[in-house]
Amino acid sequence: MKTMSLALSILTLLGTVPAYSLELTLPAAEKEYFIESGDIINVNVFPAEEFSKEVTVQPDGTVDIPLIGPVKARGLKSEDLEKTLTAKFSKYVANPNVTINVRKFSSNKVAVIGQITTPGYYEYREGMRLLDLVAQASGPQDYARTAKIRIYRRTPGPDGKFKEEVLTADLAAVFNGKMEKNILMMNGDIVYIPRKKYSSAAKWITDNIVPWATLFLFTVTAGIVVNNR
Repeated sequence: MKTMSLALSILTLLGTVPAYSLELTLPAAEKEYFIESGDIINVNVFPAEEFSKEVTVQPDGTVDIPLIGPVKARGLKSEDLEKTLTAKFSKYVANPNVTINVRKFSSNKVAVIGQITTPGYYEYREGMRLLDLVAQASGPQDYARTAKIRIYRRTPGPDGKFKEEVLTADLAAVFNGKMEKNILMMNGDIVYIPRKKYSSAAKWITDNIVPWATLFLFTVTAGIVVNNR
């Protein structure tokens, strides 16, 4: 009986507490979260739900939104991005209501962009090195300047502020067996593989004229050999 009386007393007490005080609230830090590159966010558009989409914030800080195109998201709070998208969608949709939900945060991610076969974000793991990332991204493209790779890195300082730095890496040396050049990656790194200094005209010639010229030369040579028999 005493146990039942105690339980009833607790229930009565809870009934007098305002409902809002019993709701779970997010920590202030999460309320003040600023969107980062690599975050995966859900963009919900009402009543035009066909434009709703799950998108990843790209290394340049933008998200690609249907009908609108690239929109800057990095450094904004969810509510600020909602206002921006609502204003842009209002040109095409009557009274749009846009809501943003960060589904997955960018922790434990590294990115590789530029002259790489499969650019994008990849899962970071302890001990990961540059060659590991490039291998995951299916290797560099034909015109990659692998000796002049740049790594963009943010490291926290003693004052809590982030320091931006740019490192250079020589992946060509790694390919030649110099494994001491295989840089250790850090969480959040963005790797940029630039293009070799070919003009667009030179690339077009290399891709289009040279193969046909080689084939023509082979055909002519084969014809001469046949005629001389």
